[in-house]
Amino acid sequence: VELEDFELLAQNLERDAPNRFKEWFNELTPEDSKLPLDWKRLDQAYFQKLLVIRCLRPDRMATALANWIRMVLPGGRDYMDCDASLSFYEVLSSAYEDSTNATPFFFILSPGADPVKEVEALGKKTIQLQANVNYHNVAMGQ
Repeated sequence: VELEDFELLAQNLERDAPNRFKEWFNELTPEDSKLPLDWKRLDQAYFQKLLVIRCLRPDRMATALANWIRMVLPGGRDYMDCDASLSFYEVLSSAYEDSTNATPFFFILSPGADPVKEVEALGKKTIQLQANVNYHNVAMGQ
């Protein structure tokens, strides 16, 4: 599929400036670095830069997309950074206040994360939680 304004990208990558593109590719945060040649203009059209990042460094898409949301969408910074200053317990308390008895909580955890202490503390505060009476901790493993 040919995209308008991207006709020369393959040629620039392969023949015109392969070393400069390799340097950009090897950056730790290429989404924050200017692309080589005239492609640096994509910093002014960040959504188009996202297309290049998706093709060349898909591992950086989450960060690049978060940057785009912060820069472009109204209230994007508030949306992306809404919980940055809160502790996990405060986020959990806020989520609990927004929940109902028909709204389950799902925890998507990274290795080493353990929300058990915060869940138990919130339970003790809100429903007089008692281990093995009205609360059973079930670890599903990895």
